[in-house]
Amino acid sequence: MSLSYCKDCDSLPALGQLPCLKFLTIRGMHQITEVSEEFYGSLSSTKPFKSLEKLEFAGMPEWKQWHVLGKGEFPILEELWINGCPKLIGKLPENLSSLRRLRISECPELSLETPIQLSNLKELKVADCPKVGVLFANAQLFTSQLEGMKQIVKLVITDCKSLTSLPISTLKSREISGCGELKLEASMNAMFLEDLSLKGCDSPELFPRARNLSVRSCNNLTRLLIPTETETLSFGDCDNLEILSVACGIQMTSLNIHNCQKLKSLPEHMQELLPSLKELTLDNCPEIESFPQGGLPFNLQFLWISRCKKLVNGRKEWHLQRLPSLMQLEISHDGSDIAGENWELPCSIRRLTIANLKTLSSQLLKSLTSLEYLYAINLPQIQSLLEEELPSSLSELHLHQHHDLHSLPTEGLQRLMWFRCLEIWDCPNLQSLPESGMPSSLSKLTIQHCSNLQSLPESGMPSSLSDLTISNCPSLQSLPESGFPSSLSELGIWNCSNLQSLPESGMPPSICNLYISECPLLKPLLEFNKGDYWPKIAHIPTIYIDGEYQ
Repeated sequence: MSLSYCKDCDSLPALGQLPCLKFLTIRGMHQITEVSEEFYGSLSSTKPFKSLEKLEFAGMPEWKQWHVLGKGEFPILEELWINGCPKLIGKLPENLSSLRRLRISECPELSLETPIQLSNLKELKVADCPKVGVLFANAQLFTSQLEGMKQIVKLVITDCKSLTSLPISTLKSREISGCGELKLEASMNAMFLEDLSLKGCDSPELFPRARNLSVRSCNNLTRLLIPTETETLSFGDCDNLEILSVACGIQMTSLNIHNCQKLKSLPEHMQELLPSLKELTLDNCPEIESFPQGGLPFNLQFLWISRCKKLVNGRKEWHLQRLPSLMQLEISHDGSDIAGENWELPCSIRRLTIANLKTLSSQLLKSLTSLEYLYAINLPQIQSLLEEELPSSLSELHLHQHHDLHSLPTEGLQRLMWFRCLEIWDCPNLQSLPESGMPSSLSKLTIQHCSNLQSLPESGMPSSLSDLTISNCPSLQSLPESGFPSSLSELGIWNCSNLQSLPESGMPPSICNLYISECPLLKPLLEFNKGDYWPKIAHIPTIYIDGEYQ
């Protein structure tokens, strides 16, 4: 049941005696100032709300008091949510022994003076409750309450700015955000969590122990020692972090660093101290100039580098060719590298994403004999790269933002025996595709935002093509008269304002889905049971024209 936005209602109906009520939401009741005894119904022998499992109050700006019976109401309640009740100051039900999830937010005046029976609570989320004891009148009561939650596994506290400490407890997951006064003392070393997320906490040094650790926007943090038990670490927006160090014997597998402007280096001796590291992400760390002496760990499989100008410009010293397990590499640069500089990559790489980097040469690309996926973004040398021989293992090619790309080479793509997917995006000077240069194995072709593309190959598409998408190509006027291959199952055409016709031969019977939108010259031809072209598409099971099912 939901009672919502009854703005003139100043009392709640007697719902407590409804025997089968399981879910109740009360929202936007602006005139309600109290939840009184009437809410529970007649006080018979039946416990009020005996079947209720979930109760939610939200958006009640005048609600101040919740009258509690203390007679076993809500005996099987599992979830209680209270949100946006800024004047609520009264009690909550004290015996909620079945409750598993409690979420309270935007209740700044709520201050409980007695504990609540929450022995089976699994998850507690509190946000925007600035009292010293979070929900309770004092910090000691909050501590006592937490220690009594023997089953709790997840604690989330957000924007409770008066919180200064947290007790040690049995829980395994904590998420703490916007609690600027919280002091993470050395006693946290006695704890071990599965998951710990810290955001906006101002301790200058941290010593948390967690298997999965996330640290965000801790601006007073100057140094971070990665504890031995850490397996995954992600931290970012820590403006004053300067020193990152590693404990001995660590088994960390994933390290992600974002927006740390003062961090100048990665931990020393990473190769020896982080032998299990498989994933490394560096984003917007402008002061990092090089990898540590000895290089990166040998077992590294995934490496992402973005907006690290000094580091990328020194890539000749990376020695990535020494990493036999590296499978995925992503580098996003600003184009400041010098063309002609040589660097090496391991032949184990299967997926490569390169953006704004002049120094990806055809020779380097050919050396990647395991390469299956290439995503190239704004490479001035893209035309020459495509004209040279691409790795024969390549199966997927994405070309994005190449203003210097005028055509696709005929021979370069035909040699690719396993090629199945081609995506071309925002290449404004591309005018046509090769008449006979599309690989016979191609199954998916996507062309988007190519403003000067005028035509598709008249000789037809590859016989294996199953998915064709054309979008935002205003110069395209027609499609191949020879029609589409019998393998095509999905065709989408969006925002091609000058496209005047579809193939006279009609659509192959294999097509299952047809989507055409914002093609004003085509729309009259496709009108249901009236358009000249309707008989040629009527057999298609799913047709959408301008978002409407036909």
